[in-house]
Amino acid sequence: MSRFLGGVSKKKQIFWFLILSGLSFALLLVTFYVPIFYAVWFAFTDYDALSQPRFVGLSNFQKAFTDKVFWISFRNTLVYTSIVVPLVTIISFFIALALNENSTFSRAMRIFYLLPLVTSSVAVAFVWRWIYNPSYGILNAILGLFGVQPIRWLVSPNTALISLAILGVWGSTSYYILIYLAGLQNIPEELYEAARIDGASNWQQLIHITVPLISPTTFFVVVTCFIGAFQVFDPVFLLTNGGPGYSTYTITFYIYQNGFVWFKMGYGMAISWILLGLVMIITVFQFIVQRKWVHYYA
Repeated sequence: MSRFLGGVSKKKQIFWFLILSGLSFALLLVTFYVPIFYAVWFAFTDYDALSQPRFVGLSNFQKAFTDKVFWISFRNTLVYTSIVVPLVTIISFFIALALNENSTFSRAMRIFYLLPLVTSSVAVAFVWRWIYNPSYGILNAILGLFGVQPIRWLVSPNTALISLAILGVWGSTSYYILIYLAGLQNIPEELYEAARIDGASNWQQLIHITVPLISPTTFFVVVTCFIGAFQVFDPVFLLTNGGPGYSTYTITFYIYQNGFVWFKMGYGMAISWILLGLVMIITVFQFIVQRKWVHYYA
């Protein structure tokens, strides 16, 4: 502030500081705190977005815990997350490890792997719809070369959720490659030089130097990837619309269905708060457990 108001008196600097602080707080109040307040209020009401909300207490939360579709959505979300998080963590780490070389080829490949970050999710969904097409999709065409019969990727309850998880892994890996690259480049080269002098092999350097010192980055990847996977919505909405049946319903998609399709706003809000609670509990658990396996280099 003082840099831009260097020629202004102290009183005017304080005045403008208070004005800008007040505007910032008002903007935060309108865009964040007021919606949060209404979200809490609507969770305890029967509200259809057309009539006045009617207070129903904890009924929405009680309904959620006895709602069969909610538990199906919860199970599907867990399955999706259990596939995406480990695969994204492992794949992005090893690709980043391969790209962590000071060569023209490695720099060119970094651009290739980061392309999904700047690609529209809608465009990506349409491409993957074509890839998964059971009649003329490229995936079935490749599998057909090995004698595999066409698989109904997005229209079979047995493969639809797995297909979305594969897309989730592909879409998330690019971002975490970038994160891992930053973490790998912060490991001091002197440690590797000392290990090589002592006769350590590349595998020993990976296990005893790289993996422990990259663990803070791995922890960040696991936590953020878990939160993102637990809130998956775009591929479900664009590719399967929750089907076939309820086989690809996730919690966020069920919230959308209740709030914006069936106009059960109050019930949708209640589920969203349950989702927030689940994410917070698991995230706190991850922070507690990380003390046993995350190592910080001083």
